[in-house]
Amino acid sequence: MGCMPESDPTAQFQQLVADIENLTDRERLIGAYVSIREIPYGSPNSPSPLLVIERNRGTAKGKHMLLKLVLTSLGYEVQEHWARHDLGKLPIDPWPEALEDFRGKPLTGFHDFLKVKVGDVWVTVDATYDKALLALGFPVHDWDGVSDIPLPVSVLETFEVEPPIDDHKKRLVTSLPEEEQLRRKKFLQTLKKWVEEERTKLKA
Repeated sequence: MGCMPESDPTAQFQQLVADIENLTDRERLIGAYVSIREIPYGSPNSPSPLLVIERNRGTAKGKHMLLKLVLTSLGYEVQEHWARHDLGKLPIDPWPEALEDFRGKPLTGFHDFLKVKVGDVWVTVDATYDKALLALGFPVHDWDGVSDIPLPVSVLETFEVEPPIDDHKKRLVTSLPEEEQLRRKKFLQTLKKWVEEERTKLKA
């Protein structure tokens, strides 16, 4: 998607769907997944899926909102889920020096992912990290269009999103102790800043 000519994000979205809608079922699923996965992970958070296209950046929530829109446009049933996880055990190998102050310290995160109905089976799909981040030690996965994709977090529990997703996320975060909310915010800001700095180095 990053190689598409610059145009209105709605037109880019429509082109993305048109490019894959006449493929086989499995090819459509894989094509949608790869197109969204390869949008660079990063800030700012996007309140709408089309802004992910416009900015060519997205966090897990923004990218998965866009992937859900693509898949539902193609006729698939899609559910949104949360994984409660420990940010201090985020599976980045090697662990970045920029995040050393957070390593191994309990810090609650809420990571959203999708379940897509493939045939009669609900399959876990996660397109958070683009392949360029393999060089930084992030878990990045290909998909066969059939199997569950491993979640890129240290999962404690999973549960379904109560829409609207932004309101549910706010309730989850504000339920945490205030000190943990502040540490969580600092962690995410530091992570995204580090990712952008390292992207620049990778391109140099």
